[in-house]
Amino acid sequence: MNRLIPISLFIAFAAAAAPGLAGDDDLVVVVNKSNSVDNVTKAQLKKMILGEQPSWSAGKKVSVVLRATGQSERDGVLRSVCGMSEDDFNQSWMRASFNGSTATPPKSLPTGQAVRQSVAGSPGAIGFLRAADVDETVKAVTVDGIAAGQPDYKIKAGK
Repeated sequence: MNRLIPISLFIAFAAAAAPGLAGDDDLVVVVNKSNSVDNVTKAQLKKMILGEQPSWSAGKKVSVVLRATGQSERDGVLRSVCGMSEDDFNQSWMRASFNGSTATPPKSLPTGQAVRQSVAGSPGAIGFLRAADVDETVKAVTVDGIAAGQPDYKIKAGK
């Protein structure tokens, strides 16, 4: 009987984790655990990444955290969320700066662990992680009501 409890817990944990593992190229959108948001739209994500939505509905400043240039996660976010290449993205931020935008460009970090730690440490932060890099220090949110690993999920790492 004592063995049933741990096995039951393992099965429950595996079932809960399975959606995030289903798509190896899916990128989980994560926010700081204090953020009350459970769902964002793809359009909102694009506005956040491009500095067009500087704050959350609750008023906290949005802080976007991406992987560094050249990483498949960054390339995938720019392509699948913004419909842009790295060059297009950089030109967009240069135009915004030239036009007097006070928005802060996304922070670029070298590893998924660094992205996770940055999101965990900043109340307004949002980032994109592979399922293997997600842990209890951040909160996964759905995009247009669809979680990473589910059919029709659209945020994918680049190839």
